[in-house]
Amino acid sequence: MNNLNTTIDKVALSEFGVHYHQLGKNEQQWCNDEMVNNPKWLSPFWKKEGYMCTADKILLSKGIKI
Repeated sequence: MNNLNTTIDKVALSEFGVHYHQLGKNEQQWCNDEMVNNPKWLSPFWKKEGYMCTADKILLSKGIKI
């Protein structure tokens, strides 16, 4: 089974329009290099200050402390 919600898969979709597991070895290596060398992928939105996931937002809206 392939995890389709990973950073490496997002790189593949962004650059090649297909999932990572569908790429050849050369394209997979390119995605690996891109993921570790491009600041776009090193600093995803969920690591930015103030980010709150949907589950936390729902809990807070119901008055449940997290």
